[in-house]
Amino acid sequence: MTQVRWEYLRPRDMEDRINHLPAVYIPFGSLEWHGYHNPLGLDTIKARALCIRAAEKYDGVVTPPTYWPIGGMPHPWTVRMSSELVYNLAVAIFQQMAHVGFRVVIAVTGHYGIEQVIYIKKAALDVMYQTGLTIYALPEYEVVADEGYRGDHAAKWETSLTQYLFPDLVDMNEAESQDQPMDGVGGEDPRLHASKELGKKTANMIIDRLGMVARRLAFETSPRQRSNFIQASDSHCRTLEKYTWQALSKDNYWKGVTDLWKGNYSEANSAFSNLEG
Repeated sequence: MTQVRWEYLRPRDMEDRINHLPAVYIPFGSLEWHGYHNPLGLDTIKARALCIRAAEKYDGVVTPPTYWPIGGMPHPWTVRMSSELVYNLAVAIFQQMAHVGFRVVIAVTGHYGIEQVIYIKKAALDVMYQTGLTIYALPEYEVVADEGYRGDHAAKWETSLTQYLFPDLVDMNEAESQDQPMDGVGGEDPRLHASKELGKKTANMIIDRLGMVARRLAFETSPRQRSNFIQASDSHCRTLEKYTWQALSKDNYWKGVTDLWKGNYSEANSAFSNLEG
């Protein structure tokens, strides 16, 4: 398998990777409680595994992951950093990607706290306005929202992804008995609905769509289209800031999310703008 992890590449290897596709994947995550059945680093290792597989299949390079999050569950073993720190860190990372010669960044946050999502998107926007870099910043569920995955916490979807990507790290025997609510789990009950098969199907779809977006942004995006992408991304971020979690219950929001990854930037902008009122 082709090596795509930045820290393992020699200089000529890196040059060859950039010549094939000048895109870099940056995984963001957390150290956070994800029920008794999942690892504490689920968000980060999940995001990085998806990035690595996308780069292996579609070219690109993957940075080491960032484990420091905004917000987190009010449970033990959870780390929380300030919004300012994570925003500034993301800006600095993105700026360095422009400095070393990448043209496209796929920034994947496996941690879904609304502030985390907003501030990484804001960092991406600010750097795009300052440089020629094109940055698609997202929680990984955005590229499969049309398939029903719209984010959860250690429930059906996240547990399924981890069962597929890291089967040795999930122990459903550690989950509470089914006659009791699960502690620190949000979404459909993973004891009833999670499966390795669902995780495989979802992961492969995410991998393919991330790879397709990376190649489109690198090779098939004109300056005008890039401008439209930034405008739609800006509308997306403003919608999240205005509505926070309420946006996620609106059909127009998910239409905009899907249009954005598909490259329908004008339609995405209209969907988000309509929500802004």
